[in-house]
Amino acid sequence: MAFGLLNSIIPQTGTVTTLHTGDTDKLTVGKITVGSKNYNPSRIQIGYKDGTGDVKYFEYNRYIKYGEVIETENLYLGAGQDLVIRSTEPDVNFLFYGETTNDVINPVRSGVLSHTLSTGATKQALFTAPVGSESKVTVSICNLGPDVATVKLGLSNGNLALFDSTEYLDFGFKIGPGQTYTRPDIKLGEGQSLIGFSNPKSQVTFLCHGKLFYEVSGLPTSDDFVVLGNSRFDGNVGVGRSATVKLDVVGDTIITGNTKIKSVNYNEDIDNVRNVRSIGISTFTGDFTIKGNTTDIQSQILKTKSNNIILGFHTGGSFIGSITAGSPVITNVSPTDNIIVGIGVSFVSATGNLNFGSGVTVVSIAASTVTLSANANGNGSDPNATFSIESASNNNIADNGGIIIRGQTDKTMLWQQNTGRFNFSHGITLNSGILQIMDGTSKVSIGLTDVLTSDKVLGYGITSNIYSATDNDDYLVTAKATTTRARQVSAEGYFASNSI
Repeated sequence: MAFGLLNSIIPQTGTVTTLHTGDTDKLTVGKITVGSKNYNPSRIQIGYKDGTGDVKYFEYNRYIKYGEVIETENLYLGAGQDLVIRSTEPDVNFLFYGETTNDVINPVRSGVLSHTLSTGATKQALFTAPVGSESKVTVSICNLGPDVATVKLGLSNGNLALFDSTEYLDFGFKIGPGQTYTRPDIKLGEGQSLIGFSNPKSQVTFLCHGKLFYEVSGLPTSDDFVVLGNSRFDGNVGVGRSATVKLDVVGDTIITGNTKIKSVNYNEDIDNVRNVRSIGISTFTGDFTIKGNTTDIQSQILKTKSNNIILGFHTGGSFIGSITAGSPVITNVSPTDNIIVGIGVSFVSATGNLNFGSGVTVVSIAASTVTLSANANGNGSDPNATFSIESASNNNIADNGGIIIRGQTDKTMLWQQNTGRFNFSHGITLNSGILQIMDGTSKVSIGLTDVLTSDKVLGYGITSNIYSATDNDDYLVTAKATTTRARQVSAEGYFASNSI
């Protein structure tokens, strides 16, 4: 943002000269100071150029004498609007100073808002505050005609038709030829209108310029503190509370735009943030940890460079918490990072004789509260008991773990602790490839029936040779065995018949 001296110039005599052009997406607010070093009185003009190249006036043909200084009220200039000046004599300098502010998010931009020419006593709506806005408007009224003009100015609570005699700001004041009357900082609520007109056969212009406020940029009637440009906070910032860290937010947080959190540049933790919404592309450089009961990813496509997905991940360790004998609940648990449902928990140290039986596991985790599968034994309570988290010494964590695909009915692939197997809720189709069971003792079963083992089908052995003379052994014979046996029987019959 620009601040201070914006430009200064001594224009060529009689030439309309651009003093400043409004910056892109910015509102420029500033004053012009005019000083004369010429012994001859000079007439000056200050205005802006619209899209047609015509000049609309803030000041028109105002006289300035040698050594005299004139300063305007605040002028409001929008993005791309040209502030122009003119002097009838040389050695007249124009200095423009002020500041620029961000105006990009407003639906209707601030700056020069309207220009109206009045040539008679017909009331005209000069400017109406847009829907959803509150406005602070300055009106520059210039008499371009050769005669004294009578001007009336009012503020309607609605449109032109609703204007009545109680709503005049100025009633019948006089403006001489070439003179300007400025009425600064008129405040308009949504839908309210500035009304103006002059006497018959006059030539009076009304130039409205100012700043518009919306909910996105902070309405004057609200308690909002809105920063539209760059800001620096050297201390802690608390939203809804007194902050003890760099950023402490209570309630939902919406971040519109790209969000980058780089661990190499920011070493402080951002704690106690409940809800964060990022609209746009968010990039996190460094490790990213999400804590909570549910992580909802609503992407159409999920991509990961890793070819491994680890479920039920945890590490061992310990934590502290408050527990009472006869209760399965541990409160004020810290830290909860490595605690997951199904993991085993035991006492490390506790007041008195507090203890657990064997096989105590975590049933649920909610914030800083952990519920166990059994009550604590013993007597009394300990607000700072220390507990140990077991490593993966059992399969409680893995039980019922796997993949669930939502549909009319859930499609699941879940590991069952009681069977030691994965349970597929629906069938499996192999379009190609090889199904191989490496363990020679494994089997394929339907219900309670063993259908296939390494050497049996439906409980029957498989043979390519039939050796039994009595054919009493139970086998599933191959085609080779059947053919060989049939030939054998035929040969035996042939030789038996010949012997007879």
